[in-house]
Amino acid sequence: MAIVEVRPIEKERWHSKVGKEAFARPVTIEALININTGQFDTGLSKEDRERLESATGYNLSPDYTLGKPHEFWNSPAAVVKLEHKTNVFDTKKPLDEIKIKILKSSDLVANSQKEYEEGKFPSAIFVIFDEAEEVELKASKAAIKRQVIIESSKLTKSRKAEIVQILSGVSVRKQSEDFVDLKIDEMIDEHGPDKVLTLIQRDKARTTVHALVLEALYKGVLRKEGSSIYYMDDQLGFDTESTVDYFLDKNNQVLKAQVLEKLND
Repeated sequence: MAIVEVRPIEKERWHSKVGKEAFARPVTIEALININTGQFDTGLSKEDRERLESATGYNLSPDYTLGKPHEFWNSPAAVVKLEHKTNVFDTKKPLDEIKIKILKSSDLVANSQKEYEEGKFPSAIFVIFDEAEEVELKASKAAIKRQVIIESSKLTKSRKAEIVQILSGVSVRKQSEDFVDLKIDEMIDEHGPDKVLTLIQRDKARTTVHALVLEALYKGVLRKEGSSIYYMDDQLGFDTESTVDYFLDKNNQVLKAQVLEKLND
């Protein structure tokens, strides 16, 4: 594909503005020196370099000499300016192809939306958009959503209520099954099918106790100070997960039964 788009990644800022209102400054990116190789990170393979040198007449050698500017990589032609909007490059043009290679070598630019979501570019503020990759990503998400809907339909009402409790913090276990099903659908849309599927596939006992802890907090049976969770004056855990571990311990089943009894009053 000749046309490549490089788009800003919208992140929450101190002024809470996004898009055109975010007044973000343009970012300039250029090939940097790799401390391990001592050469410029150009993103060009040997074949790329030979082909593009022939097409442009530029010296695209990655060699770096201390104190001596590189005739191309340190020139204005090798500086890529990214505006806080969709930046369009036509890789049929040799210089634009070189710029895309530079961007792909930068930590500030995710090579794809998929890789960004997988956490491979934690410092990225731009992402390279590939239409084919985006269609594939959407298809994958749709498939996961279908799987979640099918798997959730096999769950008991109590299991679905636990998942809703964990994701929303609100108890629905005394509501009708139709209501719980509606809330499951909302959780899929709000939190994403991946997160719901993770809870469906999670250890049942842990999910049940997790929901128990959250409901007990919601109803004031347990209380939270900072991240720590208490029953009366006794600290059960320093956070939700460690409190779940506490209630899963066979030595603490008496207290767990006391909490359950209060929830059922």
